[in-house]
Amino acid sequence: MLNRLSDDATAPAVSPSGNEGSAAYEALRLGVDIGGTFTDFTVTSRSGEVQFIWKEETTPQDLSAGVLTGLDAIARHYGLSTVDLLGRADLLVHGTTAATNSVIERNGPSTGLLCTKGFRDVLYFRDGLKPERFNIHLEHPREFVDRYLRIGVRERLDRNGSIVQELVEDDVREAAAVFRKAGVRSVAIAFLWSMINPDHELRAAEILREELPDCYVVTSYAVMPEIREWERTSATVLSAYILPVIDTYLRKLEDHLRVNGLKREMLVMQVNGGCAPVAEILRRPVYALHSGPAAAPAAAVWYAQALGADDLITVDMGGTSFDICLITGGRAEMTRNLQVDGQPIGVPAVDVTSIGAGGGSIAWIDPGGALRVGPKSAGAVPGPVCYGAGGTEPTVTDANLVLGFLAPDGFLGGRKTLDLERAQQAINDRIAVPLGLTLLEAASGIVQVVDANMVGAIRAQSLTRGIDPRKYVLVVGGGAGGAHACGLARQLGIRRVFVPREAGTFCSFGMTVTDVRHDYSRTHHAISSDLDLVAVDRVFEQLEVDARTRLLADGFSPEEIELRRFADARYPGQVHDLTIPVPLGTPYTGADSEAIEAQFHAEHDRHFAYSRPDLPVELVHWRVSSTGSSGLSKPDLGSATKSQPVGAVVGERNIYFPIVRENRLTPIYQADKLSAGDQFVGPAVVQAATTTLVINPGDEVVVLPDGGYAITIDLDSNKPTNPSQQSDSVKG
Repeated sequence: MLNRLSDDATAPAVSPSGNEGSAAYEALRLGVDIGGTFTDFTVTSRSGEVQFIWKEETTPQDLSAGVLTGLDAIARHYGLSTVDLLGRADLLVHGTTAATNSVIERNGPSTGLLCTKGFRDVLYFRDGLKPERFNIHLEHPREFVDRYLRIGVRERLDRNGSIVQELVEDDVREAAAVFRKAGVRSVAIAFLWSMINPDHELRAAEILREELPDCYVVTSYAVMPEIREWERTSATVLSAYILPVIDTYLRKLEDHLRVNGLKREMLVMQVNGGCAPVAEILRRPVYALHSGPAAAPAAAVWYAQALGADDLITVDMGGTSFDICLITGGRAEMTRNLQVDGQPIGVPAVDVTSIGAGGGSIAWIDPGGALRVGPKSAGAVPGPVCYGAGGTEPTVTDANLVLGFLAPDGFLGGRKTLDLERAQQAINDRIAVPLGLTLLEAASGIVQVVDANMVGAIRAQSLTRGIDPRKYVLVVGGGAGGAHACGLARQLGIRRVFVPREAGTFCSFGMTVTDVRHDYSRTHHAISSDLDLVAVDRVFEQLEVDARTRLLADGFSPEEIELRRFADARYPGQVHDLTIPVPLGTPYTGADSEAIEAQFHAEHDRHFAYSRPDLPVELVHWRVSSTGSSGLSKPDLGSATKSQPVGAVVGERNIYFPIVRENRLTPIYQADKLSAGDQFVGPAVVQAATTTLVINPGDEVVVLPDGGYAITIDLDSNKPTNPSQQSDSVKG
């Protein structure tokens, strides 16, 4: 039964140390997240307690290879075979970059589009607006389907779903012949008003499958049954484009895991923040986009209650990207405007913004002589210069090593030795000498530039929405996040920072504590002043039957299923709408109609600082979000008696802190030697196997009971010294 904890009371216990006990073993939950540089693994218990975390280098040539190598390493840690490890896994959730990479790199298969005759240029015309309206040099985004493979067929429905012209089946067969000749491997079908009446799309799909038995076929009704022709067509085309890629990859990985002992269905992290079985992902492939980054907010939400804060800014700095998400009122912000490579995915998504700012981001000098960092990354291959794997361009990781943030022999718990001399040479030759800087000035400049990029992205996410980031708690994940956390918080004016113990594998941890989630929607136009409540009840009834049926099939009991209702609403005459929560009442009454209106006015005021209560509300789409509870209890981060660390300092070294522009002799703490309640003030460095935490002078750290770190940023002292007074410390 999917996503349920094992009731087997006869199997031996498995401890984090790899020893077996005599009591019933505690079921393991595995999260696997493939990143641009590393593939991350987290093993948790049935209560959500982290037992083991691991990083393996990502294998771009075959993503599954890194996954399997990592599982073998985890099995060895537990003293088990891989078969035994997977046999004891009650849950395995996978976040994959395969779909996103296929779109960004445009290395997917030849794809066709079958549309209503006369509408094959919907992809080209988009919404009629340029992303940058006043940029006359802006290039038009490339479509994912060549124009000659966008074929219109005769059929037409009106806005009520009534047939204006029957589908001409010969047109579909002729299109199939064109697709066959062009070697098309996947076809998207998007007809006008099919979200009201899908009959023509479904029949066209049947014909294509008859004519092209080896071709993938995706209908817009299955992917996104909503109005907005461009978004719906784009979501369907993206699904068709990535389906052959993820179908092969996911089925191969799923089969391998099953053969090697996994008894549960492998789940895949979705862009909406939940997870779903492989079969559901293959039915609506667009949900596999942004699969990994969507898990970080899930991890942050897991900690929200324990932190005593419902308003969080979660950031994840990995090897390639820096991901940001706002969590307000204990829930991650959602959006339907997420785009990948300029193409809208259309479906509800966790509102994660990503920029090219990671440990592997490359530092370079632009034609104007300015120092830049990213968005290009050294990735897993060849990686930063200090990896010694052939990289020649200096990266953020190289700069962190030169400044002393990282220990050459402490990276990944000592599994990888970093080459300090190579990093120094690369930064000196490519940055310091051309800009007339010392080595430390150049390395410090790289860190300051990448920090400024990340701070700018956080401000864009918060301030443009009227949100003051100073009132939020900064939750930091990612292997590179700990080295930059205090600096980011200081620039943003944030006093509270939380770095979880599993920060280096934050997304894979989020996958072990997230719920199974499915989203359903229907188009039904209505005006709140004349709302047909019976019709609305009927729409929600249909959606909720689908939602419950799906989760019951996933193995959840009725008590474990939670349904939430939403509607897309706007004022009459508006082009864009807002998604608002609506009551769960059945049947709806006039009071519910008034509550929906009031909710929209309040939401509009929150987003745009005004509302029009005198106007009725136009309702376009009705949505149901269904979740199957993970069944995990929330963590307890209760206070521990504060004490001074004993035996945790394993050395000290000179570290250059850009915030004070000088070297400081800094104690180095070993993470696994710290205890709950340990308290110390920066400057300090905490070394862990999967991340390094850099504490700026004046900032205070308290170790929490679960091994995480609560940091209080000292915003009032340790301001940078006068540049004229710090040259000796820099050059020395």
